[in-house]
Amino acid sequence: MGRLDPTDLVIGAAPQFFFDNGVLHTVRNVRRTLHAPRKAAANPLIQADQPWEHVTYFTFNGWQLWRDPAAGRTHCLYEDWFLDRDTLVSGRGGTIHAWANARMRYCYAYADDGQTFVKPPMGLLRERGRDTNVVFGSEQTGSAHCLGMLRDPWETDQARRFKSLYFHVPPDAGEVGGGLVRGGVSPDGIHWTPQDEPPVVGAERGRLDDVAMLAADPESRVYLAFTRHPYMVAAPTDLRTPPPGPTGGVPTYDQIVDSPRGRNRRRIFRMESSDFRHWSRPTLILAPDPDVDNLDTAFYGMTPFRVGAQWLGFLGVFDMVANTMHVELTHSRDGRAWRRVAPGRPWLQPGPPGSWDQYMVNVTSAPVRVPGQDLRVYFGGARNHHDWWFAGPVENRGDPSRWDHAPEVADMAQVGYALGLARMRPDGFVSLDASLEREGLIVTEPLVSDGQQLRVNARCRPGGYLRVEVTDANDRPLPGASAAACDPFSGDALAHTVTWQGNPTIPRAYQGAQPDPWIPGAAHRRLRFTLRAAELYSFQFHHP
Repeated sequence: MGRLDPTDLVIGAAPQFFFDNGVLHTVRNVRRTLHAPRKAAANPLIQADQPWEHVTYFTFNGWQLWRDPAAGRTHCLYEDWFLDRDTLVSGRGGTIHAWANARMRYCYAYADDGQTFVKPPMGLLRERGRDTNVVFGSEQTGSAHCLGMLRDPWETDQARRFKSLYFHVPPDAGEVGGGLVRGGVSPDGIHWTPQDEPPVVGAERGRLDDVAMLAADPESRVYLAFTRHPYMVAAPTDLRTPPPGPTGGVPTYDQIVDSPRGRNRRRIFRMESSDFRHWSRPTLILAPDPDVDNLDTAFYGMTPFRVGAQWLGFLGVFDMVANTMHVELTHSRDGRAWRRVAPGRPWLQPGPPGSWDQYMVNVTSAPVRVPGQDLRVYFGGARNHHDWWFAGPVENRGDPSRWDHAPEVADMAQVGYALGLARMRPDGFVSLDASLEREGLIVTEPLVSDGQQLRVNARCRPGGYLRVEVTDANDRPLPGASAAACDPFSGDALAHTVTWQGNPTIPRAYQGAQPDPWIPGAAHRRLRFTLRAAELYSFQFHHP
């Protein structure tokens, strides 16, 4: 992103990050660094270990996690998927979602330390004489699959405080499936009540697909869904001989990018609703870039969340030929126009060969913030490939030897999805860095804020420092806020208050400077950072 409109430079007290170049005017001897989280040694945290569990489906979007700050408890819903591969392979019809071939339901676990999860008996379903932690989906009500969830910040009815969209397959769906997306409400995110009326999508009253990540926009007060279009892989082909149809419920994809057939890949769509039932038509917001991505790259899903007044997203990038998945970071200033922070560069990657997450990772819940601790990023991982474990048995009848590198094709015991934990610096996704050898310079655009003090999230390495000069829009240092008067910062802090000869107060404007005509008393101010062997993550004007 290049220059912002001047109206976007009225930043108030919102923290400013460097996901794009929006607030940057000039840089010298500085580079942008994308910071990945550090995976915990205790991983995995949740995996299939109970007799009633089958495939614990920790992938997009088979799990949801949130923390209750008051109780200090971390909650997790995760999908348990039973797939009758013998029926599927037999060719008797149906897909991986059909009631005749599969059952999908949700289980519950919690952790009081954020790491040691307990699967409590919930008193809702007994199997083989044992109480289970199954909370949603049953033989009577049908399957619940790919549940997207949010805590509604505006709901006054406590019974409806949590809301969801999920893919529902009723028991009478038939041999070939017939599932539809439905809405659900819950008082606690654990016990769910399906809504009688299905979601209404667009003027055509269309249906939805099976991945929907939800968010609430605090500015427009609308619900957001980042989802799939039901026809996103249904574009017509002009091939004289059509490609083979789906096998085992796996859609085929045309891998030609610059042609109409190139539309037949997974992409990210956005829709919104004011009542959580009537939704706008899904609008395309992110698609693979032929100048960056490979011919087989697809976008599986995206998890949005707020950082200050902006948005970040965890984008699941699916490599179709390798049948693997990694995570990229995306960014938006308004929740509508989205860009990838570092296109083509993974932010979270699968683990090394032989690890529990060797082929796939995903993040389908916002990071968890715990005051005084690192940011917790929970992620799903898999030791198996994406769909070879259920598509391979159908396809391997021609030459089974081609699947030797994918043992899950022959042995369901090799299928394993689990939940992991990674940690990182709070708001530490991206920094602007200078080396020890040469001093770096960062000059912002003229900004409007009535904040009287300045905080920085920064880290200095040995021998490093950071100074700030505050000027007016014409680069004249404000009285008492020059670079020479700035007390150098040489530590590591998430919210260091900058001082000038011990004084943290910044003048609002230079003597004689014209105030912003629409904000009486406020004026444009520019920040001039000089840094050496240091990383600047964000800055924020604030009131003491």
